[in-house]
Amino acid sequence: MRWLLVAIFAYLLVAIQTTLFDTRLLAFQVFGVWIKPDLLLLMALFIALTAEPAEAFIAGWGLGLAEDLTVHLGPLGVAALLFAAAAYLVSLARTVLPARRILAQVLMALGVVFIVRLPHQLLLFWLTDSPAGPLYALIKALGDAGYSALLAPYLFWVLRRTVAASAPPRR
Repeated sequence: MRWLLVAIFAYLLVAIQTTLFDTRLLAFQVFGVWIKPDLLLLMALFIALTAEPAEAFIAGWGLGLAEDLTVHLGPLGVAALLFAAAAYLVSLARTVLPARRILAQVLMALGVVFIVRLPHQLLLFWLTDSPAGPLYALIKALGDAGYSALLAPYLFWVLRRTVAASAPPRR
């Protein structure tokens, strides 16, 4: 695992997430809920599809912690724990997942983001005493998952090309 590349991409994705989507420049409002993609979770998914389970867990934890600190500003560790668990489980199941196919990437991103975002939103509402309810959390999780799934093949392509370009030449 090239941890320097992970750190650089995490930094870039945090910058993109906070400047373009959290400012609602490229976010969409659906039924009164602001929908935005989860770029850090998509990166954790990419790492889970390419790295060993232990590395995926560590990368998921770090990316989730970055999300806790910058994007959601919620209780520390919630996203880190969910990202790490999701990355670890996907990494264990990657041998049966056709990760190179675009439709598979879209469906994996849709499922993983929804499965991580729904409990995350519910925990955030419960821990912060938010007036929004479970329906808001469901709409937000579905919307974020759909938007993330649309962007997943493009982000995976950029990440795959960068990793391939930084690999040492084969002899």
